[in-house]
Amino acid sequence: MKESKIVIFEGNQLDGCFSRGKKFYPENFSEEDIENSIKKDRIKLGRKYNFSGLKMFQVTQKMEDNDSYHDDKDVLIDESYLQGEDYFQKVIKADMLFITKNYPGIVLCHRMADCPVLIAEDREKGISGIVHCGIYHINRGLPRAFIKKMIEKYNCNPQNIYLYIGSHIHKENYLYDTYPNKLDNKEIWKDSITEVEGKYQIDMSTAILKELEDFPLAEIKISPIDTATEKGYASHYKAVKGDITKKGQNIVGFYYK
Repeated sequence: MKESKIVIFEGNQLDGCFSRGKKFYPENFSEEDIENSIKKDRIKLGRKYNFSGLKMFQVTQKMEDNDSYHDDKDVLIDESYLQGEDYFQKVIKADMLFITKNYPGIVLCHRMADCPVLIAEDREKGISGIVHCGIYHINRGLPRAFIKKMIEKYNCNPQNIYLYIGSHIHKENYLYDTYPNKLDNKEIWKDSITEVEGKYQIDMSTAILKELEDFPLAEIKISPIDTATEKGYASHYKAVKGDITKKGQNIVGFYYK
């Protein structure tokens, strides 16, 4: 097993709030106040995990079908993106972000509050990527498209790809009162939506693994952390249900050493 060349980190409520959503801040906060707050928290997070909080890239990902960009769009970070002082301010409309080992210390990240972030590293070629997978994205096959992109576009051998599935809400705490009809990809969800006492459990990690079963990946690691119950982690599901202690957004990312 080849040694990993990347550092994976997870920031949570204890590290700050990484969302621009006004609902997470005092009512009198302006957009500038929010940006300054996020910047302060990024810098603090970077000090904790040994990177610059100003050298963080994220995508602006579409959450439903629209034409803001084509499905499964990817962006490879290179010199052309390394302009300006604060990379977090750049708007990149895509599903996937990739970077090579040629850019140590440059962070790729994504906000999350229940849905897993996937990080894939090809330890042979020295290229890694990140994608956020909510139930909508899982339903349209984004986890599979992520690995397929690495193989077909970046010439990765799946046997050299190591995958991390980040912290997320677990099925026993992710319940729908009725069957979620928007999850209409029956093959993907066949073993991942279970009726229990009149409610429907959604098992995102099992659905993701279902999409990846045809790829002989070197390794798949799944975070054991359940955002619904883990102290310090924000959870959108729990916050909507009235638990104000779970309000906020976490952040997951990586960088090359």
